[in-house]
Amino acid sequence: MKAMRTFGGFQAGEKFFYGEVRGDEVHVLAKPYWSGVETTGEVRKLADVVIDIPVAPSKLIAVGLNYADHIAEMKRTPLGTPLIWFKAPTSLLPHNGAIEIAFPDHQTDYETELGIVIGRPSKNVSVEQAPDFIFGYTIGLDISDRDLQKSEKQFGRCKSFDTYTPIGPFVYSEVDVQDVAIQLRQNGEVRQNARTSQMIYPPAEVVAFASQSLTLLPGDVILTGTPSGVGPIRAADQLEAQIGDWPVLRNRVTAR
Repeated sequence: MKAMRTFGGFQAGEKFFYGEVRGDEVHVLAKPYWSGVETTGEVRKLADVVIDIPVAPSKLIAVGLNYADHIAEMKRTPLGTPLIWFKAPTSLLPHNGAIEIAFPDHQTDYETELGIVIGRPSKNVSVEQAPDFIFGYTIGLDISDRDLQKSEKQFGRCKSFDTYTPIGPFVYSEVDVQDVAIQLRQNGEVRQNARTSQMIYPPAEVVAFASQSLTLLPGDVILTGTPSGVGPIRAADQLEAQIGDWPVLRNRVTAR
């Protein structure tokens, strides 16, 4: 396998740009990396820029019930196929951003997930072809209002409020995600601790299923489901999501 490469979105003053992280430097790109990695020659220090949302998807797709232990804790039954729905791209939140609980009197849960970033237009691709259409992977949180999820029987709104999809800090290409640790810490306490090999439907199967008669575009993001250990968040919480040895995705919680 080639060496892992790291990409992200960054803010320097009023300027937003995509870049490739190399050590403590960010090499500025001429266009979004999922459209082709083309450097401008400009280099900035990572310490001098703000880490922003690392991708701009036309579609943000979520997968449910993809870990058996989570199916059990939610008292659901396996469907026999992946369960997918859409989250609003406006729900994306960068590393170090604040999750704003929309309804503080509702139970609102964290769910940490492996995110797939699509690299090529994908429609009706096979499981065998699917890896060729994946640009890379990232860490995501699927924040979920359980009161609305139960009362509305739909997943779109209860998971799509602004700030309800923290993502990042970066996107990683040339990585093996078949069997890596996936973990969430709440105020320093481990709440979720599993391995991606426990997925019922691994990334290639998820991409193949999602692409059936639905065109996935470069930059689209698919969250692949959460393991067991989900629980409620409250104002002043500090959340840390981690996959493998990638940099931690950190977010704090506030009440709107």
